[in-house]
Amino acid sequence: MLIMLLGSLQGCAKVAHLQELLTLKAASDNGEEQKQFVVAQDKRFESLLEKVKNNQLGEYTNRKSIYRAFGEPIFVKEIQRDGQLQEQWLYRYATKFFDSPKVYLYFDPAGKLIDWQYVEPPDKK
Repeated sequence: MLIMLLGSLQGCAKVAHLQELLTLKAASDNGEEQKQFVVAQDKRFESLLEKVKNNQLGEYTNRKSIYRAFGEPIFVKEIQRDGQLQEQWLYRYATKFFDSPKVYLYFDPAGKLIDWQYVEPPDKK
């Protein structure tokens, strides 16, 4: 009798947490897609780094051409810079938050690329 009672309680626990279990399963099924996404993002960032270091960013004149060539930025925000409203895009490696080089791109309100900034990662000592 005790074994049957324990067995029935165990089934209730599975049913009570079914949605959480299904969410975890879906996340693990997505793992390979997530890895491929990170690899693709990092390749696009390396391409952007190469253009910046070789002073070839002038080929890309607006948000649309930057987006097509290098994908979605990690972060976008509107800022006041040099007395003007500008849009700032941040690119870096997808999973490296603090020890990654960064590229900031600045666009005017019409979407024209007006400036960029390359920031080296901090030295590790």
